[in-house]
Amino acid sequence: MKRKIILASAGILLLAYPAWTQDCTFFYPMEKGTIIELQHFDSKAKLSGTTRQEIVDKQIHDGAITLTIKNTFLDKKGKELMTSDLTMECRDGVFTFDMDQYLNEEMLAGMKNMKFTIEGDNLEFPSSMKVGEKLRDGTIKLLVKDMPMMNMSTTVYNRKVEAIEEVTTKAGTFECYKISYDILTDAIIDIQSSAIEWIARDVGAVRTESYDQNGKLAGYSELVSLEK
Repeated sequence: MKRKIILASAGILLLAYPAWTQDCTFFYPMEKGTIIELQHFDSKAKLSGTTRQEIVDKQIHDGAITLTIKNTFLDKKGKELMTSDLTMECRDGVFTFDMDQYLNEEMLAGMKNMKFTIEGDNLEFPSSMKVGEKLRDGTIKLLVKDMPMMNMSTTVYNRKVEAIEEVTTKAGTFECYKISYDILTDAIIDIQSSAIEWIARDVGAVRTESYDQNGKLAGYSELVSLEK
C-alpha cells in the first residue's frame, strides 16, 4: 500500500456494498454525510485538539464494502491545521482501515510544505472478535523526500481483545471491544508506548488512552459527537 497525503484538502474513501453487510461488521458508521468529532486531551485533561471526520462517499469495488472519509485536525483553539485522506474497507468478513491515525497529526501539520509519502499496512478487526483473541500487527512509514533523516515508522503490535465494556462519553453510551496494544515509533530515537482503545460496532473509536514507556497516562481521546 502506497499513497500520498494531501494536506488541507478533501479526503477519505470507503467502499460499501449493502448485500454483504450481513457477512461484515463495520466498526465505523456507514451512512454518507455522517460527521464524527473526537476531542484529544493531555494527561491533565486539558484539551489539546479535535479531529472531525465526515463520510463523503460510499462505493463498491471488487467485492468489497468501502467508505470515503474527510479527516480534519484542529488545534485546541479550533484552527484547522490539516486535512488528510483515510481509507476503510470490509472484505471477506474483515474490517480494515489504514494506519494514518497512528502518525502524529501536529507533526504532520508542521510538515505541510514538505514532500513526503506514506506506506503501510491496514489494521484488521474481524467480525467475530472474541475476548482473549490476538489481532494482527501493523506498520506505517513516513518517508520524507530529500530529508531521509526525518523518516519515521510506527509499529502497532501485541494487539489483544481484553474485554467487552460499556463506555459513556458526551456522544452517548456504547458497548465496546476493549483492545490493548503496544506502539514502537522508530525515528531519530526509538519511542516505546502503549494504548488501550474502546471501539464500537457502527461507531468506531469511542475512547483511546495512550501511555508512556513507564505506563503513565500520556493523554486520551473521546468521541464527543456523532451526527447522521
